[in-house]
Amino acid sequence: MASEIRRFLFVCLALSLCLTIGCESKGPTKLCDGFQSYENAQSVRNKLTQSGVIGQWHEESKGLDPKDRRPPYTFLTFSGPYKLSGVDGHLRLTLYNDRLMEAQFSTRNGSQYLAKLKEEKVKLPGGSGKEIEIGRRTKFQYYTYSDGMFRFLWNDPKLQAEWNDWISQFA
Repeated sequence: MASEIRRFLFVCLALSLCLTIGCESKGPTKLCDGFQSYENAQSVRNKLTQSGVIGQWHEESKGLDPKDRRPPYTFLTFSGPYKLSGVDGHLRLTLYNDRLMEAQFSTRNGSQYLAKLKEEKVKLPGGSGKEIEIGRRTKFQYYTYSDGMFRFLWNDPKLQAEWNDWISQFA
């Protein structure tokens, strides 16, 4: 009887472990306007070229300071004018170690963009500064500023956690 109970508990534990591992979200997740986390810099450049805006964009790369004891890294940003859902603004795409981690869209027409998102039936946070999870594994939030500017932010929390871990190393 005792061996049957142990066997049953072992099977339950094994099934729980399999479910936990199997249900962990892996791979890319949608950020905004067809951009996905884990895309490499060349893929981002190709999408920007196809949209016709690449010539107006700025690319900035940062690497490890030679005095820094942490493991090497690359931090690359693409930024420039962009239109999301028909709303003009400025898009900034951030890649950590050649993987797209975050997208930020800034605009003075934030109310119009929020209305477009509602029309598209996109789940929205309860207000400025509140973060929600949308899609499979995308965190989304927006901020409003006193000067009328809005900033919308999508990120992959798994890559964000990796970046935060890197920052905290040897701190």
